[in-house]
Amino acid sequence: MSAGDKLIAVETSGKVGRLALALGDRAIDEREITAGMRHGRDLLPLLDEAFRAAGWSPQEVGLIAVSIGPGSFTGLRIAVMFARTAAWLTGAPVVAVPTLRVVAGGAPAEARQVAALTDAQRGGVYWAAYRRDDRGDLVPTAPEAVGPPETVVGSLRADAVLIGDALGRYPQVFTGRPQADPSLWAPRASVLAQLGWAMHLRDEHTAADRLEPLYVRRPAPEEVLERRKRGGR
Repeated sequence: MSAGDKLIAVETSGKVGRLALALGDRAIDEREITAGMRHGRDLLPLLDEAFRAAGWSPQEVGLIAVSIGPGSFTGLRIAVMFARTAAWLTGAPVVAVPTLRVVAGGAPAEARQVAALTDAQRGGVYWAAYRRDDRGDLVPTAPEAVGPPETVVGSLRADAVLIGDALGRYPQVFTGRPQADPSLWAPRASVLAQLGWAMHLRDEHTAADRLEPLYVRRPAPEEVLERRKRGGR
């Protein structure tokens, strides 16, 4: 492979951040930021370690894949700012991959219908649904949304394989539904790299200066302020 096949994948939507270096769609190094939402502090040192281990330099990077949410508002902003800066420094194009698609991409290959569900805090879950086509690609059948788990479960196909950390947060709601193994629930940087590379081959890039997080809903302070304006608490 050429230098243009060297890819960075960054996923910081949750409490544990992840990054990967890949050659095309094949991850050669995958690491975790495990120190509890300190992505802004630890991302660059961890990336530097990965570069040194792989013998890469930043100037060799040919593509940046970033997980854009939904998820932690702070974590998503860190990922987006990293991708913007890295694109400016390296000249590499950026692909923006929805986090729920990354989660769904971790489902077993034999799952034809997949629903990704992640904990949205405040009693809600983020979710999206997909079907796997004949090429194995995930095709969205329900867009990213947020809602109470008891409402969301009624929107899911009975044959969909469920995946994501919301299953552990609300086990009583999703019991009896087909589920991926818990070891697959977290969004993995290696899956992000695979999906990002496929988007790159389809020329589905996002201009760095137009890259934005996919929040799905407003931050908690904004929602509280809106309720107060309406006379609530």
